[in-house]
Amino acid sequence: MKIGVCEKDLKGSIMENLLWIAEHGFSGFQIWKQKMDREGLSERELLKMTQDLGLEITAIGGGPNLVDPKVSEESVRSFREFLKLSVELGPGIVTAETKAKPEGLPDEDAWKYTVETVSRICEYAEKLGAVLAIEPSGPCFIRDHDMWMELARKVGSESLKVNYDPANIVWAGRDPVEGVRALGKNIVHTHAKDISFLGSTEHEELHDVPAGEGLVDYSAYLKALKDVGYEGYLTVEMHSGQMDRRGDILKAAGNLRAMLPEG
Repeated sequence: MKIGVCEKDLKGSIMENLLWIAEHGFSGFQIWKQKMDREGLSERELLKMTQDLGLEITAIGGGPNLVDPKVSEESVRSFREFLKLSVELGPGIVTAETKAKPEGLPDEDAWKYTVETVSRICEYAEKLGAVLAIEPSGPCFIRDHDMWMELARKVGSESLKVNYDPANIVWAGRDPVEGVRALGKNIVHTHAKDISFLGSTEHEELHDVPAGEGLVDYSAYLKALKDVGYEGYLTVEMHSGQMDRRGDILKAAGNLRAMLPEG
């Protein structure tokens, strides 16, 4: 397994951030098309930067709500752009959460619209030879591994895969190791994040912490990934907000290197 970082979590321009990523020994990074567009950076320019620094692009991230029928056309259009970009840049992986179910939408309708939208995106992914890696997450409609398996059954596309974030599985009240074993070869990308809850009541305040320093049993989690044959990226994600969390990102990477199973 290789260690990467989510470029979006670093302050500075993409070029400045890629220099920092390479300097600190990461193998690759995940990029968000929205930031490329804001900086006017073309696919060719990003690819050249990446290759010159000896890095890899792990995945493309982003995307609108996949549950809300009001934005279905926008979602399909956006994800088709992301998928095309993912092939041009190399990884052929687009990660996404479904986002939350709109207030007042019955579960039956939420399933219907999610399946319809995801199916249309996956149909395009199949033509390109790319994958849509949906990340189960506590606050989202598809929140855990069981719901992902049900979505996969309803969609029926080999282009539907998993971006796995163990912290978000804890957020959903489930066991990340159990989830890895259930999803197995469907996992094509991961976010290396950990989680703690601040305050007197569980879930009162969510806080990202470096991998290995929160509620995820990272040693057991990494062993489970190895057991199911995962050899892809552990892409450090550290939601920064207004803070510069490079120190936490480096701490997470150091913890991961120390915990990675041998062999």
